[in-house]
Amino acid sequence: MSSQALFRDRSKGLPKRDRTRLALIDSTVEVIAQKGMDLAKISDITEHAGLANGTFYNHFADKDEILTEAAQRIAVEMAREIDNEMRTVDSAVARMVTATTRAIRMAVSESAWGAVIIGALQHLPSVRGDILQFLKADLQRGIDQDLFDIELDEFFLDQIASLLAASIRTQIDTGPDPVKTARTCENILRLCGFTRAKAQKAVAAHTPE
Repeated sequence: MSSQALFRDRSKGLPKRDRTRLALIDSTVEVIAQKGMDLAKISDITEHAGLANGTFYNHFADKDEILTEAAQRIAVEMAREIDNEMRTVDSAVARMVTATTRAIRMAVSESAWGAVIIGALQHLPSVRGDILQFLKADLQRGIDQDLFDIELDEFFLDQIASLLAASIRTQIDTGPDPVKTARTCENILRLCGFTRAKAQKAVAAHTPE
C-alpha cells in the first residue's frame, strides 16, 4: 500500500470526470498531511491538484464532503488489508491485537493516511463511526466469547479512539515504535478487563510479525 497518488493511479482508463475527482481526493490527503484537517483549505487542495477552484465545486459541495470521502476511502482500504489477514482468526483477543497493530503500522508508515485517520477520529463523526465499527465487531465477539468484560457503548469506543489517535500521532512525529504500539494494544485489552500481566502476555502472543 502506498498513499502517493493511490486513487489517481487507479483512475487510469476511467472517464475524465472520475479521474479529476480522484485527483482532488489524493490532493486532499496530501494537504491534510501537510496542514492538518482543520487548516486544510479548498484553495490548497485545488492548487496541489493543479486545478481551478471552480473545478472543485463540479465534484464536491464543500470541504466537509471531500474530507469525508477521502477518509472513508482510506478507512476502507486499510480495513480490506487487515480483514484479509484475519480471515482465519477466531479469537477476539488475537483479532484485536492484530487489527490494532496493523492499523497503527499502516497509518504510521503511510503518514499522509495516518493524518487523515487522526483527523477523522477527531473531527468527522460519521467516518469515526465507520472506523470504530471494525473494532466494535471484534469487541462484541470478545463479549460473546466471554473474553471481554465491558459495556460496549459510545464512551468505551471514545476511549479506544483516543488511544489509537494518540499512538498514531506520536509515532508519525517521532518514528515507528513497536513498544508504543504494543502498549496501545495492552491498554485496549486492559479497558476490556484484562490485568496488566494478562494483557502483556496476550500482546506478546498475538502481535503479528
